[in-house]
Amino acid sequence: MAFYRKKKSGWQFRISYKTADGKYKEISKSCFKTKAEAVNAAAIAQKELSEGIHEDKNITLADYFKEWMEIYKKPEVDPETYTKYKFSHKVIKEYFKDAKLSKITATQYQKVFNDLSERYVKETVKRINSNIRQAIKVALHEGSLKKDFTTLVKIHSSVESKKEEDKYLELDQRAEFIESVSKTIQYQSSFFCYVVAKTGLRFSEAQGLTNDDNCINRKELYIYIFRTYKINGARRGWGKTKNPQSVRKVPINQEFLDMLDKYLATGFVENDDNRLFTHVSNSMANKLIKKRTQTEVTCHGLRHTYVSFLIYHNVDVVSIARLVGHKDATETLQTYAHLFEKKQDEVFDFVRKIA
Repeated sequence: MAFYRKKKSGWQFRISYKTADGKYKEISKSCFKTKAEAVNAAAIAQKELSEGIHEDKNITLADYFKEWMEIYKKPEVDPETYTKYKFSHKVIKEYFKDAKLSKITATQYQKVFNDLSERYVKETVKRINSNIRQAIKVALHEGSLKKDFTTLVKIHSSVESKKEEDKYLELDQRAEFIESVSKTIQYQSSFFCYVVAKTGLRFSEAQGLTNDDNCINRKELYIYIFRTYKINGARRGWGKTKNPQSVRKVPINQEFLDMLDKYLATGFVENDDNRLFTHVSNSMANKLIKKRTQTEVTCHGLRHTYVSFLIYHNVDVVSIARLVGHKDATETLQTYAHLFEKKQDEVFDFVRKIA
């Protein structure tokens, strides 16, 4: 119900309402010349309240995005992926500040992304935009927003991305690195990097390896990936794989088992979960790789290196996708297009011979 009062500045209306979370709020507007104007304005406000619009009119983009990611993303994605949404929220708070969701224009949005392009590489800028657009779709569907201010944005960046050759090791570098860490296999970080270089596992997948028959099949020579172990600050624990396709078997050889046995005899730390690795962080692994290879390749870069190794040895793209746990072969082609292009001359020569 609306309440009206005549003040020196004109007529005023007040509407009290209860939010979805049980809190009471009030809408108040004044300076109307006549009571009729105040009544009309109050009617519009009440209609918007009934449609769930008015409350959202005053919410900032930052607050809406935070609420959206907590409701739609936190229960769905793994902690590692969720940190990317939290990063987007941090950027939104910094650049959009207290800008109201309903008041942001396409021009204002473009200006912010022009500024972001001066600070971040294109991949990061694209991801932030993509995250915001996911939230905006919900706002449009709910009626909290009437126009999509993200539609016309142009994404670019003046910050250089890491060169492709800096993302993975060349084949001879891979062989040298594997030989190097094999000599210090008693250290967790060394064996961890050995495992990733030889199998292409994701960091959390390697963290989830256990010393038992469920995980390591010595008879048929494969590792079975069916779960992960996530470390997110003080929080840590078992988690699902990135997607259903990531549940897979990854082949290993006798040399791998020999290294495993050597590690178990010299570096393995007993623990309740029987995990192979209990004291390895991403930063530790990255420092080791940088020191041993004198490159900027990261632990994730060892995964890229593994795929590069498979492509070089003519493993077909569908098999590669299965081995590394990609959703499908399209993801593999998109991620490693530059490596497949390197094989083009070889493919052309082969086709010329059989045509």
